[in-house]
Amino acid sequence: MRVFILLSCLLSLNTAWANDFEKCKGEELFLELKSSLCTTVKSPLTYQGSSAEEIELFVRKFPSLKTRDGSIWLIAGGPGESGASFYSFIDFYRASFPNFDIFIPDHRGTGASSTICPEESIYSLGGKYLVGEEWGTCFSHMYSKLSYVKSFSITNAAKDLRLLINNMSGTGKRYVYGVSYGTQLVLRLTQLDKVNLDGVILDSLVPMQDDRDFDLSKRSQVVDMVGQALLNKCQGTFKCSGKNADEMKRQLSALIKKSKSIKDFSIKLPDTSLSTVLGAMLDIPHVRNDIPDIISSLYKGDSTDLENAFKAVNLYYEKFDRGYANFGSSIPLVQVITASENNLRPEITKADVAKEAEKLLFTSPLPSLIAENSMPTYKKDNFYSKLPNSLPKTMILHGTLDPKTHHDAAKKYASKLAEAGKVSFIDVIDSPHFVAMNAPICFKIYVNKFIKGGSIKQQTCRDENVLVKF
Repeated sequence: MRVFILLSCLLSLNTAWANDFEKCKGEELFLELKSSLCTTVKSPLTYQGSSAEEIELFVRKFPSLKTRDGSIWLIAGGPGESGASFYSFIDFYRASFPNFDIFIPDHRGTGASSTICPEESIYSLGGKYLVGEEWGTCFSHMYSKLSYVKSFSITNAAKDLRLLINNMSGTGKRYVYGVSYGTQLVLRLTQLDKVNLDGVILDSLVPMQDDRDFDLSKRSQVVDMVGQALLNKCQGTFKCSGKNADEMKRQLSALIKKSKSIKDFSIKLPDTSLSTVLGAMLDIPHVRNDIPDIISSLYKGDSTDLENAFKAVNLYYEKFDRGYANFGSSIPLVQVITASENNLRPEITKADVAKEAEKLLFTSPLPSLIAENSMPTYKKDNFYSKLPNSLPKTMILHGTLDPKTHHDAAKKYASKLAEAGKVSFIDVIDSPHFVAMNAPICFKIYVNKFIKGGSIKQQTCRDENVLVKF
């Protein structure tokens, strides 16, 4: 059904530009998509040289709900995520930008756009996900078409965005919103010439590419800093009555040392390390609030709180994919871009990562996944780790407890970006990653001010949805 729905949509379309969006057929099951329009367009495989090879880019449009003032482009994270990651809560974005046409592209290598491997097609055995033997054939394909794979760079993706924005936006003001890796892609876009934007909104800003304290190989250290900062808040509060941060850290350290995985605490749980599971919980406010109880009960030999929290994590992520055919993350694209531009310690081994993790209470699986890369890479270009010459007015919303893109790294980057243009930074108190989703009240308040041209200085915002409640 997932494949049929998007296939019906794509087959009904011709390669098109601004005026040729058509109704996406076969999507009656998804009420949130009923009013959307779709198209696919051709773009150059690479914008360098004279190659005539092309790829396809899929774009979904949600017409404005009220009198139209312009357009806003929503750029997903990843780098492997498609625009479908926005679909399940698109109604929130439409309410936040009611006077704007919303455009959501699947950037190259993701979703219904051209992918690195044929096995990632929505028509393949596992749809967007690689399964079974597809991994081996995909790997072979990548090394047999090196020039093709190397074209899936951040800069080429940014030039795709320029092509789409310049040809599809229509009249009125033009804004671009990016979240997580999407902020990196948007900032690469602002380095290009011949792209006119009225404003940029960055949600959960990535670190600068040459920031060795916060690059992806150190994601576990970042997660641990945020996890320990969370525990430090558990001091003299109702939920933490009789506990203190140092005691919880001592208990958690003992639990990690005596267990190989959470399966040691309960056969109902999978073979995953306790530090990684707790690290994942830092992204979800209502689950994050239970971490002190989880540590305390585990230390007493009771795994019930951990089992309930693990279920809650799974339920939380299930709500994002309602069966969209182009939903999913491209692991090959993640590996290619990360190894080429976002890993400042390419020499580190999986054994090194494991050794570093032994000292941490909260960890991420990412450093191990990107260590010992075997995927093709491309050379860094002149845009790597550079600032834009000129930046349109820009607003950054960033959580103070973001375990993926650290708050300190974002503040450091923002101060550099301010050299290129007017930059406002909103500290969203206690928010984890992805402010729009987790702290919608703060997001809507400041987006409204930004779009209306109001003055926004360095400010903080508190949203009940994300405040730590111990």
